[in-house]
Amino acid sequence: MRLLRTEFREVRLANSPDENQLCKIVFDAQAIITRLTKVSRKVIESASQLKVIVRHGVGFDNVDLEAATEHGVQVVYTPEGFTVSVAEFTVGMILASLRHIREADAAVRAGNWNARYADLVGIELFGKTVGIVGLGRIGIEVAKRLKPFGVQLIYYDLVRRLEAEAEIPIRFAPLETLLKDSDIVSLHVPGTKQTFHMIGKKELALMKPSAMLVNMARGMVVDTVSSVEALSSRRLYGAVLDVFEKEPLPLDSPLGRLPNVLLSPHMSGHTEEALERTSVYVADAVRMVLSGEKARYLANPEVLKHTHLKG
Repeated sequence: MRLLRTEFREVRLANSPDENQLCKIVFDAQAIITRLTKVSRKVIESASQLKVIVRHGVGFDNVDLEAATEHGVQVVYTPEGFTVSVAEFTVGMILASLRHIREADAAVRAGNWNARYADLVGIELFGKTVGIVGLGRIGIEVAKRLKPFGVQLIYYDLVRRLEAEAEIPIRFAPLETLLKDSDIVSLHVPGTKQTFHMIGKKELALMKPSAMLVNMARGMVVDTVSSVEALSSRRLYGAVLDVFEKEPLPLDSPLGRLPNVLLSPHMSGHTEEALERTSVYVADAVRMVLSGEKARYLANPEVLKHTHLKG
């Protein structure tokens, strides 16, 4: 906010994600910054002077990209700011689940010290095979942090990451092979039409009964109904979930009642450092676009065909 207010005449805050309210707020705005709030076609079309939408986060699935492109609006996202935070959180949650850290804390607080003899027997990460689905920025950083634990690393991606394969090292495998061989499957793909329910009943059936599913990507990547069936029947050992098909997760969701699931409220990137890094880039991206410069990480580069840029 401090950076924005030094550059622009007026900065407005939307106090509600309600679409009609947003339309009233952005009617003459040149830029929109959003984190989780949906920027729909209606919102975009109500902003007659809009030049850029900046997403404070890794993806841009809450922005109507087609509508923005049609109206000559650049959509900029911020993939680098949260990389380290998400990677660290992923490793931390895997360890917390394997070693029952949540249950251990609760046992001590309840005076149930002897729970450690039966209920809290954990599993070592050492020697396990970890399959990473989506070896982008975050997937690579997760792999680098897992390697010192003595795990075997495999990955699946639409694109072979030859440099990462050699550097980490990590081995490429088809998705079916990865699901069959992995003790832990960690998802780090964007939320797109292609990745919708990428992990469904068929894919879950390929996994070992002793395997753990980790989703730090998008809720839509996993079929919730199928995952609940697999987890409740112990067809799958457990899951670590930071994202959900419906957010906030409903209080009556069966996921919340499963003891073999570790949940968090879409917070894997929430560190002081990541939020500051990303906020600074967001403010700078708005300044760059409105001054005619090209911002990095443009989600719809085709829009530049009709945009004059400096230099």
